[in-house]
Amino acid sequence: MQNEQSREVIQYTIFDALKDLIMTEPIFLLGIIIIGVLLVSIFRKNRTVPRIKTVIISLLLYHYLCILFTNVVGIPTLSEFFRISKLGESFFNPTINLIPLGEGLTAGFIMNVLLFAPLGFLCPLLSRTYEKFRHMFLLGFSLSLFIEISQLFTLYRVTDIDDLLANVLGTIIGYLCFRLLVKMRIVKLHRNQGPDEETRMAYLPIVIIAVAFLLGFFS
Repeated sequence: MQNEQSREVIQYTIFDALKDLIMTEPIFLLGIIIIGVLLVSIFRKNRTVPRIKTVIISLLLYHYLCILFTNVVGIPTLSEFFRISKLGESFFNPTINLIPLGEGLTAGFIMNVLLFAPLGFLCPLLSRTYEKFRHMFLLGFSLSLFIEISQLFTLYRVTDIDDLLANVLGTIIGYLCFRLLVKMRIVKLHRNQGPDEETRMAYLPIVIIAVAFLLGFFS
């Protein structure tokens, strides 16, 4: 009887953890509307953009980023600033580690690598610009650096060089998975994007990242 109750508790805990990980705050529904309006604008100006594919990948990228920002990396939020203010603490709380792999190859490092792989995989599917390694690397590095800098304004987070390295490595691994699927002819490259269309589509992942981060701040 006790074993059965223990299993039920474990199952409930796992289910709760998965639910918290997958579900996002209601405020993130606003982001879907913003992205939808942006996509409609893109589709009107660019008839060659594959609509269904672009919508699906855009929403996948957005949902992934919402989960990443709120449930994983821990960006500063407005509610946290209010809490810090009540505690009488400073908004600027720099805890910095600049020694790479000081604790070796930890589980946290590997987890961060895995968590950023979807970024390197989804962006090239969305835009021709990120089919190029240097552009995808720059996006992954910039986002990772921005996250680490933002954590200077959190109370218990550490701005860690290991996290930056792991996030960039994860982005590269995701990108290499994309290139592998292209080589296997499972995924096709973007062939018909003109210069103007490519520019608009290049900004799409950046806008999605910005919307997810901004709404995460107000969540």
